[in-house]
Amino acid sequence: MSSRDMFIPQKKKIQAEGNQFLWHFNDPNTVAESTSFHKGYFPPTGEYSWGFSGSTGSGDEENFFSFLIMVPYLGEDVLEYTYKLGDGKDLHFSHTHSIPAPPGFTGFRVVDADDAELSIRLDPIKGTVQGDFNATFKTYRLNPNGTFKLKRDDQ
Repeated sequence: MSSRDMFIPQKKKIQAEGNQFLWHFNDPNTVAESTSFHKGYFPPTGEYSWGFSGSTGSGDEENFFSFLIMVPYLGEDVLEYTYKLGDGKDLHFSHTHSIPAPPGFTGFRVVDADDAELSIRLDPIKGTVQGDFNATFKTYRLNPNGTFKLKRDDQ
């Protein structure tokens, strides 16, 4: 069994000024309306991780769509690295989207990537990260490619 916490923005747009998280499939870029970059506790491993996310829509409107990327927290040194899912370096990449639900409920489905790669440059002291990513979600036939440039929102 695995578990993880999921945070869905209460407001449709939440992001630090200047943050940018975008992705595309085979069409123009989708620009995230909400972004997040934070250090948090990851329950399955009991260790701290860096989390980067971008989303559009909202649960209330039943059109929520997001990507969440997590890598282990390795200290306060600048981190420049390319992670590949399954390389033993603990990259986590998932996608969450709204699903139909009974009246009075909001439904979400979280899907883990089948394959993913992330190249980042993270400066914990400055509180900035830049990244490029691609992933494959076989069940949904999604192959997003994207970039992000974020400021920490937990400082």
